[in-house]
Amino acid sequence: MSVEVRGLNVAIGGKSIVRDVDMDIADGERVGLVGSSGSGKSMISRAIMGLLPANATVSGSILVGDQQIVGTDDATLADLRGRYMGMVFQNPAVSLNPVMTVEQQIALPLRLHYDLTRSERQDRVRAMLGKVGLPSDVMGKYPHELSGGQQQRVGIATALITSPRFIIADEPTTALDSIVQRQIVDLLVSLVDDAGASMLFITHDFAVLAHATTRCYVLAGGAIADFGDTADLLAHPSTPESARLVSAARALSLSIK
Repeated sequence: MSVEVRGLNVAIGGKSIVRDVDMDIADGERVGLVGSSGSGKSMISRAIMGLLPANATVSGSILVGDQQIVGTDDATLADLRGRYMGMVFQNPAVSLNPVMTVEQQIALPLRLHYDLTRSERQDRVRAMLGKVGLPSDVMGKYPHELSGGQQQRVGIATALITSPRFIIADEPTTALDSIVQRQIVDLLVSLVDDAGASMLFITHDFAVLAHATTRCYVLAGGAIADFGDTADLLAHPSTPESARLVSAARALSLSIK
């Protein structure tokens, strides 16, 4: 599913957070959004998903497929989320419901959007657990009984269980160690490509972005500071913000190759 962002502005309580952002994601394309903490990355993702806080004001245009997101009513947005759009959040220990089992968590989008029997939902959950590399015996466990990497796999399974056409991964590896980071990135890329979906991968780490995307946008102070092929920006950053992020990435354990 394609995404077209034009002139996006977001303010929270009157304070400008995102300023005049233009972005494009083609159908089936993996695009990155990279920037330092506080640059406005997560606010852009929430604007696309229609999950901005109540005190936010937004202007501009966000087209997901043929659907305009800005100004759309909550009921329409709720139907789009889960059915056509999925999101993997930064910290699974916080984003997963602590009182729901793994089965209940992953099956929830199916319950909300499709008329399936419990047996049919269980079959789909088992199949999705296999795709994310988890055994079916975790279905009855709660998030606190899983490792961080396992929790994030549950988060990915929950986001992908309905086969959405567009996925946002909002810093999905930040809370994980470098080895598990690489496993999660490779898993996401594989699943998204197998589904033929498009993805916006958000991070502050160019080293992670190098393995997840082919093209990216650099965000600084709420505005797009640079954009282009990920490999080209890594090799020849053309702005101070790009150069600073690339330099930081080269010092990290998930090496750029």
